[in-house]
Amino acid sequence: MKVLKTAISTAIFISCGAMATTTGSEILKVQDGGTPNRVYTANKPTIKVATYNIGKNELAADVANLENLNKAIAKIDADVIVLTEIDNKTARSKKVDQLKEIAKANKMDFAFGKALDFDGGEYGVGILSKYKIEKSQVVNLPSGDAEQRVVLLSQITKPGFDAPIIIMGTHLDWQKDPTIRIGQVRHILDASIGDTDTGFDNIAASIKILAGDFNSTANEQPIQEIRYLFEPVTKKGVDYRSWPAVNPAIDIDHIFTFKGQVWEVKDMQIPTDNKEFQWSSVSDHLPIIANLELQEQ
Repeated sequence: MKVLKTAISTAIFISCGAMATTTGSEILKVQDGGTPNRVYTANKPTIKVATYNIGKNELAADVANLENLNKAIAKIDADVIVLTEIDNKTARSKKVDQLKEIAKANKMDFAFGKALDFDGGEYGVGILSKYKIEKSQVVNLPSGDAEQRVVLLSQITKPGFDAPIIIMGTHLDWQKDPTIRIGQVRHILDASIGDTDTGFDNIAASIKILAGDFNSTANEQPIQEIRYLFEPVTKKGVDYRSWPAVNPAIDIDHIFTFKGQVWEVKDMQIPTDNKEFQWSSVSDHLPIIANLELQEQ
């Protein structure tokens, strides 16, 4: 965890012969425990991660019909998938618990994070996992007078890894003015190092992957601020545009890994419409899919 060691060392300094400390004592608690650093030289663990905003195209009226969506999830075939724009028993989805039905059809575990009450039910983000979700927590993000947004944290353990992995799924504010999104990103950063209570002990030292719909492109300030503690998952030659699905223009869906770990991106895909499958018939976003190999935890 070199990044945290650096944070600790810069938090304590000597001036004029006297020791002074900055605020943020939560960071110093990392010294009490957590996931130890390890460099892998062989048998490097891997995980396939995806993020997918399943919001329907305006032309697709029936959000209760999950047949095509289940086909999409099967084609993604990731160990963990962050889903955004989830309906939970809303009137427009004919009172279907979307996430539960998707998980059941794809034989995956799931966790739902409610952002707000909506249309007689709930609306928010979800996480699907091929492995048991051991613990989950929803953290509200500062949203002002706009729609409430959240980050959902779910812990899984995948064989081959020496420690659990915390998946963080989110969907940030959509307004053109990035002010609210910047505040939401800063809250996510605080949560990832324990400066905001998440219910996860020693979270700063944990293996973490952050994904979702950030409603910001890579060159905008919210994404630049995320990069203070997280690395964007990228691969040379990949076109990152994910919206609108029928003819992608901008990259607003992203996957990040925490800087306490070092990963190699073995493969990355943003599938577009083809003869085998029409992704734009499922959602107005394309999924982001990445195969990650852990080099250092």
